[in-house]
Amino acid sequence: MRRSHAGSLLIAAALVLSGLGPAAARADAGSAACSHRKASGTPPRLALWMEPGANLVALSTREGVRSALDRARAAGVDTVMPEAKNAWGFVTYPSAFAPTIDTSPIPHSAPPAYPPPSQWYPRDYDMLGTIVAEAHARGLCVDAAVNTFGEGFTPLRAGPAFTHPEWQATAYLATRRVLAPSGDSYALAGVDVPREEDALVLYTPASGTEAPTSRWGVDVAVSGGTVVDVRDRAGAAADPGPAAIPRGGYVLSGNGQAGAWLLRALPAGARVTIGPVETRMAPSSAHSIFAFASPADPRVWNYELGVVYEILARYDVDGIILDRTRYQDLSEDFSDLSRAAFERFIGHPVAHWPDDIYTYVPRGYWVARRPGPLYRQWLGYRAHTIMSYTRAVTHLVRALRPRVAVAMYVGAWYPVYYEEGSNWASPDVHPPYDWIGERWVRAGQAPLLDYLMIGLYYRPVTIWEAIRGHHHAEISVQGGAALGLSLVHGDTPLVGALLVSLYDGAPARLTRAIRVSSGLTRGTMLFDLIYLDSDHLWGAIPKP
Repeated sequence: MRRSHAGSLLIAAALVLSGLGPAAARADAGSAACSHRKASGTPPRLALWMEPGANLVALSTREGVRSALDRARAAGVDTVMPEAKNAWGFVTYPSAFAPTIDTSPIPHSAPPAYPPPSQWYPRDYDMLGTIVAEAHARGLCVDAAVNTFGEGFTPLRAGPAFTHPEWQATAYLATRRVLAPSGDSYALAGVDVPREEDALVLYTPASGTEAPTSRWGVDVAVSGGTVVDVRDRAGAAADPGPAAIPRGGYVLSGNGQAGAWLLRALPAGARVTIGPVETRMAPSSAHSIFAFASPADPRVWNYELGVVYEILARYDVDGIILDRTRYQDLSEDFSDLSRAAFERFIGHPVAHWPDDIYTYVPRGYWVARRPGPLYRQWLGYRAHTIMSYTRAVTHLVRALRPRVAVAMYVGAWYPVYYEEGSNWASPDVHPPYDWIGERWVRAGQAPLLDYLMIGLYYRPVTIWEAIRGHHHAEISVQGGAALGLSLVHGDTPLVGALLVSLYDGAPARLTRAIRVSSGLTRGTMLFDLIYLDSDHLWGAIPKP
């Protein structure tokens, strides 16, 4: 079943894009510039990620690309990693079928801010092609990153997940409502989590002494079930500051519609009740700014494989990096397609859907998942689905461009990676976590990859620093890399990835982090170009 499923999808992708055949024939077997890596089969020694959102203005001209690549080469970078398809499903090259970045309605609010690319991005500009050509001219390898299942930006309903809403994963969600004395209510978006647009969040003393939110909302402090403080921070001429979180109580903080509800429904002295657990099935976009496509949908597979095919056919890339080749979180995907695939996977119908997977129960002011009898099998099924897609990509790449590397980016936080549904470890390793079953273990992806990048996104560099800061040893560059090495078990080279922004104002710490990562793993990836520029950290990169 596995072979026929993957094979049929590969054939379908080739048929859909058969018009690209001549371009595929013109693409050579790999750039001479990257021959040193191909000859030895080694991963990048020092790689630089180039995320198109934050870097779009800089990379929207050939001059900007040249400037960025000159800085990268001078710093010792040997591989650049531009995103050919971003987290919202827009591609950075002229595609025959995928939405292109010049049509994106998504502005960028953080510096460097810019209006929607549809208003200014040059229509005849090929970012990916420009980066490939200019990088190879400088002796740099180009491993193109493809965000797989992230296909839409929810706030603007933009991207393929909204053009094809039937592709969206189905999320199994739960909430509890805040009940006002009038009987009116508003659903909580979470407890002790960041507050987003129109969201109502409850903050307990675990979040600190005061609500950790911006002034653009309303804070209502509750003690003993009664409102003791109301602060309209958005409407006040002068910000009164965040509400203090009472001991044994909480603060309700709302933005937009949620803030207006708080002002209307919960005046000082009002009694407040937290309602029972409520569950629902909803599209992926209903609970995140990222709209994910269903990894169980053959139509989605055809589309995603088509993107990879198109890149390989048109561009002389040296590698394909799979990013977001996973589920959004543990709430996805409970679609009818997933249920049917899961029942085939375990060999019998699910008697109580979705309760046999897990149920939601109250915990404190919020909810918790209670595993059902099929929970481990469900985690194994999800990991198998992602592994099967990864295997399909590797087959496609090997068939078309056998010298092109296949890599993947994942988070290093494996003890909770069941949330993402991707087992990036070796299938010969059975990690000691109680949620792991044999089917999860057998879905290990490490042998499929030419190298694996793990996100060592931790400010502590050494295990000792983590312990001194009251963190687990694995919450450090050193500890995370050691964990990754033990899990991959030599099945593929490991490359440590560092979040450069964590070292803003601490260049010496970034230097140490690169040295520790490169000393333990086969190389280091720096995320991202924008932080090296804005935080003035180019000089922190140690010379080889």
